[in-house]
Amino acid sequence: MAKETPGTPEQQQTPDNPVRQIVDFLGSMQLGIILLLILAVVSIYATLTPYETVIDNVYHTWWFLGIMGFASLNLLLCTVERIGPLKRQALNPNRVMKADTIRKMQVSRAFNMKHDKDAEYDPLDIAASAFNANGLKVSVEEGPEGTAIFGERGKYGYFGSIVTHLSLLLILLGAMYGGLTGFEARNGGWAGGNFFVQEGNFRVDIHDVTMVQEDDPTVRPRVYTDMTVSRAGSPIYEGTVAINEPARFEGTTIYHSTFMYLPIITVRDLETGEERTDLYFEGDRVTIDDQGNYIQIMQFFPNFSMRPDGTPVNVNYDPQRPVTAGILVENGQRSGSVFMQINEPEIIETAAGEIEVMMTDFDVAAVFSIAKNLGRPWLFIGSVLMVVGLYMSFFLFPRRFYAVYDEKKSQLLIGGRGYRNRLGIEQVMERIETEIQDREEE
Repeated sequence: MAKETPGTPEQQQTPDNPVRQIVDFLGSMQLGIILLLILAVVSIYATLTPYETVIDNVYHTWWFLGIMGFASLNLLLCTVERIGPLKRQALNPNRVMKADTIRKMQVSRAFNMKHDKDAEYDPLDIAASAFNANGLKVSVEEGPEGTAIFGERGKYGYFGSIVTHLSLLLILLGAMYGGLTGFEARNGGWAGGNFFVQEGNFRVDIHDVTMVQEDDPTVRPRVYTDMTVSRAGSPIYEGTVAINEPARFEGTTIYHSTFMYLPIITVRDLETGEERTDLYFEGDRVTIDDQGNYIQIMQFFPNFSMRPDGTPVNVNYDPQRPVTAGILVENGQRSGSVFMQINEPEIIETAAGEIEVMMTDFDVAAVFSIAKNLGRPWLFIGSVLMVVGLYMSFFLFPRRFYAVYDEKKSQLLIGGRGYRNRLGIEQVMERIETEIQDREEE
């Protein structure tokens, strides 16, 4: 029976471990690009979709959080894989180059210079001085061909991509954490009212809503809301909320979003004397009778006026002439428009008799955006790190210069290498050349 002859090392190719193959795939640039493109497309869709719809149907869905999770894992693996080589490249550079290597560098100069031992400075001293004059950190090294000069600057620029990757990772993790633990809601009310936020399991009691008019009545007035937030009867926040003055507690923020005027309307049956008074929002219906007749509240005008073409318009926010505009609907059909002024009754004829509808006053309601996002601090830290990483990447250009003296050819050789910025290396080399020429002329 013939023996099997093992092949050469080139013929014996051991397949990679399956776990290693999976890790390589999850950390690959191709997967990262695909995931970032998907996130970009989803973000564009979300930008063009109503905010309330996006919150529940996109940002809090398992598939969107899953995409962010895989993108975070991809960034983490890619970052870990790059740290070692970049650390060696930045912190443990080759500080000595041979003369032939320097000559072959893309940016290099050769200066014919005799080495006179009795001279005050030798060529390498001149090179070191020129390096120092251009902001390079200089060190004297000993190599196989003798003494060499090494100068560098901006070595931390090598880590710009790492810091940027870490910033993106923090932003993705912060967004995921906020999506898993947070919520966003919208609610509001008027003085004496309250509302309950189911997602946060707390109640908001509104004690007072104060409107302060600006000197210019065409500018939106400032609204201040005194409130108490409680859970199970125990207060967890008391204070005033206004524009740029939100309430903050337990990682939750209540922002003042806007305000609205609420007409107070009384409906009185002139035959029976029965009446009822309620606050109404825009879009509410003021019921006239039990036959389905009603007034649809369309808009409240604090300072009502009419254009020449008959279109109602609000002059400013100063409530000098408050008017509530509505549509009268009788028997399911629109029968006319109604403009209610304070204490000026509108008489509506119905089958059961006359009904008086009158706006007696108006109130102000505040509308709030309620959000909880425990990932927000990580988003902030990630954003700051991104600025730092981009600065390191685009403004801290690593540059290294080498100098040796070729005794055989009586030449001072200087070469430079850069990271992503050859033009910058050329400019520094020109300044070094000028420094050396000036020293030779002295």
